[in-house]
Amino acid sequence: MIFKIPKKKDEKLAFFKALFQDARSKCAELYEQMQKHLDQYLGDPKIDGGEDAKQIRNITYELIESQVTSYIPTPAVSPECYSTNRERNAKAIELMLMAKRNKLPFERLNDLDERYSTIYGGSVWLLEWDDSIRTATTVGDVRATCLPPHRFVGQPNVYDIEDMDYCFVSFETTRDELIRKYGVTDAEAEEAESDEGSDVEYTASLYVCYYKDENDRVCRFAWSGDTVMVDDTDYYARRRKVCAACGQRDGICSCEDPQIEELPADEEHITAPIMRRDGKIITPMSQVVKNGVPQTQSTLMQIQAGNEMVFDTSSGFAAPAIQAEPQPMLEETVIPYYRPKHLPIAIRKNTSREGMLFGQSDCEVIRPQQQGINKIETRIHEKLMRAGVYPIVPDTFRGDLSSGVFEQIFRAAPNEASIYGRMDLQVDISRDITQSERLYDQAKRILGISDSYQGQYDSSAQSGVAKQMQIQQAAGRLESKRRMKNAAYADIDRLIFELMLAYADEPRPASYKDPMGRWQEVSFNRYEFVERNMVDGSYYYDDGYLFAADASADAESSRQFIWEQNLANFQMGAYGNPADPATLLIYWQNMERAHYPHARENVERLEAQIAQQMAAMQEQAAAAQQQARLAQGEADSARAEIESRKRYEDYLYNEATKGGQINGTDIAAPV
Repeated sequence: MIFKIPKKKDEKLAFFKALFQDARSKCAELYEQMQKHLDQYLGDPKIDGGEDAKQIRNITYELIESQVTSYIPTPAVSPECYSTNRERNAKAIELMLMAKRNKLPFERLNDLDERYSTIYGGSVWLLEWDDSIRTATTVGDVRATCLPPHRFVGQPNVYDIEDMDYCFVSFETTRDELIRKYGVTDAEAEEAESDEGSDVEYTASLYVCYYKDENDRVCRFAWSGDTVMVDDTDYYARRRKVCAACGQRDGICSCEDPQIEELPADEEHITAPIMRRDGKIITPMSQVVKNGVPQTQSTLMQIQAGNEMVFDTSSGFAAPAIQAEPQPMLEETVIPYYRPKHLPIAIRKNTSREGMLFGQSDCEVIRPQQQGINKIETRIHEKLMRAGVYPIVPDTFRGDLSSGVFEQIFRAAPNEASIYGRMDLQVDISRDITQSERLYDQAKRILGISDSYQGQYDSSAQSGVAKQMQIQQAAGRLESKRRMKNAAYADIDRLIFELMLAYADEPRPASYKDPMGRWQEVSFNRYEFVERNMVDGSYYYDDGYLFAADASADAESSRQFIWEQNLANFQMGAYGNPADPATLLIYWQNMERAHYPHARENVERLEAQIAQQMAAMQEQAAAAQQQARLAQGEADSARAEIESRKRYEDYLYNEATKGGQINGTDIAAPV
């Protein structure tokens, strides 16, 4: 089907419905496989080409659950071109993304994501800006949703979301939510249809198409049943809801009777100076630049000599002297609003697979082993149920043995009395068990999972270090899945950054701990990313940043190993003298970052102890200084007394020698 959107509004709904059905039909086999994988994970007894199994050993569930991890990749952002300001902005982006990790329910989303990706082969993340999320000082925030792949329909034969012209996302929601979110009337909400569930009176199926138009702008079209919910021909365009009375945004307006109106906005007019961290100021008026040259204009200015005005008397009258001087030519500062460039979708693959939008499912690769084990377990079950001890009675025995204990009774002729008694029909299931375990080991080897990785007993590794290395070796075979997860989170972080750059008008605070363990406050401010093109003078947003996952954060998946390494480093003196309280503080700060239990209490105790020691040392130093001052004062007093006495003796000597006598004795005058 050719992707050409009709211009008439009444034809759009039929067009998108047909486009959705066409794209979905071409992926019907894929969605059938996904349902089969889910059934296998849930323990479906169905055997391909045979009867249903009576006994299930769900190794699929066991092996998938053993791979589920709470590890959430740590964002790592770097500028494409280095500068001090870009490096500072990259740090601000990282801190903002870390704050989103804590604010958004990423723990719950990650729990879904871990299972979706292994069961179906991938998962779908939808990132949207929601203006309904408000605080006392901010309006709007990012909303993240993790969806199973069968809720997503991509453009047929296109295997990268970046290359798609359109895609569909479906939701099962309530009619009240349609009224709140899309502003439809009660009558329009009643016309919505539900494809799932029994409560069709309250639920509705919502279909949303994200597509790119001929100008490469992202658009959105949503419908439910025969009702169009929204038709955004420019999905990322700014629509500011402001109060006509005070000019403040809806949500932070303080008017008693606010007059809220929605205004389209392509650009922002700066009305007050904006100070940035790098010292630059975005002023309401900017110098005009053309072809890379700042423009000036001649302006008549009075001539001054120092602080005195110069007068021109050439005309016979004293008039202020003036001359033409170049002055900057100014224009109003206008900054275009940032628009994200990508569809609001990020896809995580389990493991890459050629010619597939999603990756390969773990259920698919171990399905033969799962079905083989189900057959063997069914056979073991039947053997054990049929085996037992059966009575042998005479033909003439008329007793009641139908109590349900014996499934079968054997009878013998009276002349065969020697065999009366019981028959023990035990069965040998050892070979069946061996084969079942063999298939189980095959499934684990296919997925790269060892006993140590599952936390089971493994006699091949005797020491703790050897076991740790064995787990790491097994995890190394799962590294591809970890890389795919990191890549997906890098795409998620990029989408969050673009949404914040486009819509976060107010600075968003974030905090972090510095290397000294002190909390520091920073903020993400989109004006920090505003740059000016000095060729034509236009303003733009610098979004040239690279997103990845911090590889060093992978160690979070093995905290016990980190704790042991921190202790070894401390004992070896890597942090300093182990007996020094400052060294102990560094050690416990590292343990706190590794989430060691009660590490924070130890940090606070050591900080208080060091503070007390510092206070005591300062008191001792102050006392020593006071004592030194007193001693110096006593020494100065003694020296002054000696000097005073000497001066007095000199005075007496001088007085006595004026008459040429000392104690009545003649003396010679000094030479």
